[in-house]
Amino acid sequence: MTSIIGSHPCNQDAIKYFENEDKIIAVVADGLGSRINSADGAKLICRFMVRELKMKKLPINPIDITSPYKWHKHLSRLKFNHDDYCTTCSFVVIDKKAKLLCVGQIGDSPVFFTTDDNHIDELRQKKDFSNITDCLGGASIKNFTIHNKGFKSKICVLITSDGFGDELNSSSLDSLFSYLIKKYQGYKPNARSSQFTKEMKTTIGNVNNDDKSAIFIWSA
Repeated sequence: MTSIIGSHPCNQDAIKYFENEDKIIAVVADGLGSRINSADGAKLICRFMVRELKMKKLPINPIDITSPYKWHKHLSRLKFNHDDYCTTCSFVVIDKKAKLLCVGQIGDSPVFFTTDDNHIDELRQKKDFSNITDCLGGASIKNFTIHNKGFKSKICVLITSDGFGDELNSSSLDSLFSYLIKKYQGYKPNARSSQFTKEMKTTIGNVNNDDKSAIFIWSA
């Protein structure tokens, strides 16, 4: 996993990863660049999501996820302006034993996933204007768009902020997944993030002004 800063003073993306014997959880949140405290809003929803998803059994329905309400309530209790903390959020949960995958999204942080060598599904929004997206912190509390899927043995997921994900062409996703698996399975687990960060900075670090975050998960 990696997260690199764009052209602004601070990184407004947030990422969080959790893994144990039973479950993998990955969350990416992209704070809206026009909002003064969006980086804090992104960190807050990542923390709430991982805490909640640790306790959830798959499959998950949109109404099962309470973190957006807790996020909103937390800011209200502190008498903060929710619009100052606007952020997108996407998540992935993998139940290793039940062999179930759940993918969720609020806003335009893309998720790409495939199971058992099937075609790659894309969860990303078509945007008329690149700076307009659904988010936490708007006029209403949003529910996640949820996809649940089973798998037999293989799974591969790339969850990103739009600074990275929007640069990916659908036609090149198969080759990208193959490249990432082949390259990063050659590194020890504790070295993968630093190598991924170096590669991100070298290849697309200056392609756009956005922060760029990604978590890549695969099984053999």
